[in-house]
Amino acid sequence: MNRKEFIKICGILGVSLPFHSAINACNDKATQKPLGTNDRVLIIGAGPAGMSAGYLLAQQGIDFQILEALPTYGGRIKHTRSFTDFPISLGGEWIHVANTILPEIINDSSVSITVPTQGYDLQNDPSGYFNGTSLELDTLGNHFGSDFADLKFVGSSWLDFFETYVLPDIQSKITYNIPITAIDYSTDDIVVTAQNGQTFTANKVIVAVPVKILQNGMINFTPNLPNNKQKAIRNINVWSGFKAFFKFRTKFYPAYLSFPNSATPRGQLQYYDAAYAQNTADNILGLFSTGQPAEVYQNLSGNAQRDYILNELDTVFGNNVASLNYIEHIVQNWNAEPYANGAYITAYEDSRQVRILGQSLDNKLFFAGDAYTTGNDWSSVHAAARSAKRAVEELVG
Repeated sequence: MNRKEFIKICGILGVSLPFHSAINACNDKATQKPLGTNDRVLIIGAGPAGMSAGYLLAQQGIDFQILEALPTYGGRIKHTRSFTDFPISLGGEWIHVANTILPEIINDSSVSITVPTQGYDLQNDPSGYFNGTSLELDTLGNHFGSDFADLKFVGSSWLDFFETYVLPDIQSKITYNIPITAIDYSTDDIVVTAQNGQTFTANKVIVAVPVKILQNGMINFTPNLPNNKQKAIRNINVWSGFKAFFKFRTKFYPAYLSFPNSATPRGQLQYYDAAYAQNTADNILGLFSTGQPAEVYQNLSGNAQRDYILNELDTVFGNNVASLNYIEHIVQNWNAEPYANGAYITAYEDSRQVRILGQSLDNKLFFAGDAYTTGNDWSSVHAAARSAKRAVEELVG
């Protein structure tokens, strides 16, 4: 069963995806223990999984350090506030499960979470399908089915959520600009080496970097990872990733616009109303693309890239409506990000390979992130947070 099939079944049954719950949060913040012989933990990466893992360790009173390659936290949930009057999510954007995932990530019933979200009106919100010759308009419910349950953050983003509820408890524990190049777990003391030659020691390490980093050999392991994990890393299909946001004078597009190649094993392609549910007067159309469809845009740049997208929209809607109403745009090419190198694992991946990616090693190395799961779900922010919870559960025993 692949991820697409699993999520479809969950939607039909009306159930949420499983969340591990062995860790019980303390209502009062735990007094953090100093680094000691038995509880030295390093986390590699300050994306959603790394931040979630650190937050859960803090709840358990276990000291830790997060090593982040970039000068900031967030990874593939970064956003920008400079393009319009609400945050534009350049990476992970939607909540793909019920919004009860938010308190589950926080894992503390004493914390009041006030994050407005909104789903789509399946009966009234329009969708469009362009078959190459003509545009067919329909409702979202008829187009995607009654189990379409994506939620939008209203006036915020995944990054805002982590900044508000997770970051305050872990910010002092993050060290930035520390790309990791080697992990030696051959002895009880694991030695982690940074690009600048600096070393760190621990007896537990949570690897929370995008799987493409491992696939590209950017971190060397001693001893080598087991053959089955090496094979899974080598063969896993990580899609290219591209997003663009276009500001227009008028709104001429539906909530979603699909194509024949919108969701295939080769990749994804979707235009969508990025300003949906936002308190804004701006008309912002988003372009979300992964896999081979994304590479079409990535192979262009500058005005050529802009004009290609505008022409694509003019072809769909006619009368040069996109070109005539264009104001400005921004793009995000995830393949060009030095510590991402792509988007995420294809939705059609073999769940058995994903499960191998997520398996811990020798009670020393633990893996957390949207790719390192139990094989039931992957390639989303909530999957990254859940994998962090599983990794911490295994680490604390």
